[in-house]
Amino acid sequence: MFNQGKKSHKRAEIGPSPSDACGEQNSPQASPQPQAKGAASCIAPIIPAFALALVAFAVYFNALSGAFVSDDGGQILANPWIKHLGNIPKAFSTNVWGFQWAGTSNYYRPLMHCVYTLTYQLFGLNPIGFHLVNVLFHCGVTVLVFLIVRQLLPRSQATPVWLSAPFLAALLFATHPIHTEDVAWVAALPDVAFTFFYLLSFYLYSRSRAVASRGYLFSLACFTVAVLFKEPALTLPVVLLAYDRTCREERFSLLESIGRYGPYFIVGAGYLALRIRALGGVAPYKTTTLSSYEVVINLFPFVFRYLEKLLLPIDLNYIFVVHPLTSLLEGKALISVSVTAVVVILALFALKRNKLAFLGIVFVVVPLLPALDIPALGEYPFAERYLYLPSVGFVFLLALFLSWAEKSSPKGARAIAAGFLLLATTYAIGTVRRNHVWQSDYDLWTDTVAKSPDSAWAHDRLGMAYRHRKMPVEAIQQYQAAIALKPNSDDDHNNLAAVYEDLGMTNEALGEIQIAIAIDPTNAAAHHNLGVLYNKIGMKNNARIELTTALSLKPDDESARRLLGETP
Repeated sequence: MFNQGKKSHKRAEIGPSPSDACGEQNSPQASPQPQAKGAASCIAPIIPAFALALVAFAVYFNALSGAFVSDDGGQILANPWIKHLGNIPKAFSTNVWGFQWAGTSNYYRPLMHCVYTLTYQLFGLNPIGFHLVNVLFHCGVTVLVFLIVRQLLPRSQATPVWLSAPFLAALLFATHPIHTEDVAWVAALPDVAFTFFYLLSFYLYSRSRAVASRGYLFSLACFTVAVLFKEPALTLPVVLLAYDRTCREERFSLLESIGRYGPYFIVGAGYLALRIRALGGVAPYKTTTLSSYEVVINLFPFVFRYLEKLLLPIDLNYIFVVHPLTSLLEGKALISVSVTAVVVILALFALKRNKLAFLGIVFVVVPLLPALDIPALGEYPFAERYLYLPSVGFVFLLALFLSWAEKSSPKGARAIAAGFLLLATTYAIGTVRRNHVWQSDYDLWTDTVAKSPDSAWAHDRLGMAYRHRKMPVEAIQQYQAAIALKPNSDDDHNNLAAVYEDLGMTNEALGEIQIAIAIDPTNAAAHHNLGVLYNKIGMKNNARIELTTALSLKPDDESARRLLGETP
């Protein structure tokens, strides 16, 4: 068979206090709460939070029936590490593909393997269990969005909780279609998981009373977990600094600032040490052919495109083929630079006039910065999943607008709230529909090829899906389309050979495999397949040579080992 490729003086307090908190404590509408009502205050958000979690679960309910798609096959189905708890330490000393190959990678996600391992112990290879983990993380993030916005914004006693700014912000987050890739795709676990612990860390930090408090220490622990899921979590200290500067009136001395933020930077340094040891560098694998100047000017279209998808989540796509700019004088470049300049101006204006708006902009921009590292992100550097955490800032800004309307124009606020409910309904419909695309490889790659016909990878993967569906003619067409777009892809030639072999077209299969090996002599799968073909046509000596080569390149190729033993 063919292979395919807490005691402290006042200035040490870091949580809400009557003089400097962002939420109800600063609101003229808020009245002092008697101490006896403390328990009721803690219980108050439970029902709306539970309702929001139910909505988040409901819009992704149809995603639970999805199969493993795209990278799920390699990271789960072909991952021997997740089958034994004893393999967990290995995940901390190598890249995410370390179970499969020892090549260079920029991805270090040890806790991803840990969660996959635990999920496997509970559900085996049943995809519903893996999908459930992502959906539950999304429910948790939705609740955290509600709690954070509720804490930061002043509360209006005249507004029902179901029409309040925190509830509607979390509702928009729960239903936003831009999140379908993160929640419906099992391999996007690091995005939903790191976001959950990132926000939990922020929430605990904002509520803790002192640097040595239990809340602060738990915040630090959550930050540690977040970075071990995905590296954008390293941006949290910047967000915490922005929170302190926007939601607190007091300022801290240099020594106090070191004590406050230093532990987070120590955790970050420890993570980077683990990462460098495992990968051989922070991001050792560079794929771009762009010059430094071209990398810089192409940041602007990325910013514009991410903002566009947040505001208008239509034409969602798994693979976006990037056609880079070569000059700032191009029309797309001028528009993108203008939009980026507007964002910067708004941020500076907000810093002077509305500190919470500035915090919202920080929550959009800062977590997005790692997604602008074009050289480190591979062939397809733009992806919708990178907007999962930044969208928290987006819905917070919408909540801030509604909160302002509640104070200035109650009638207008009700109209805005109704508009947000309508928008959330529209979002929910779009999300449920988009989930269907993630049901199978065939659905995903059919949609992707239709939207990105110039992606060789999409054609290759659709060819695989056709082959698995026993549709060889269609598979051949897709592989040929991939080769036309990327002639030097050894994997595409090898995969095309596999279809020819299925059809008994031995000569055509031999020709494609030989091309694949000429392109990349280290392609173990191609040597394996060539050995299979030589054995089939009676060229036993050549078969032994190719199977031996395949084993030298991939020592765990048990199929090649067995065939070699059977070849006289």
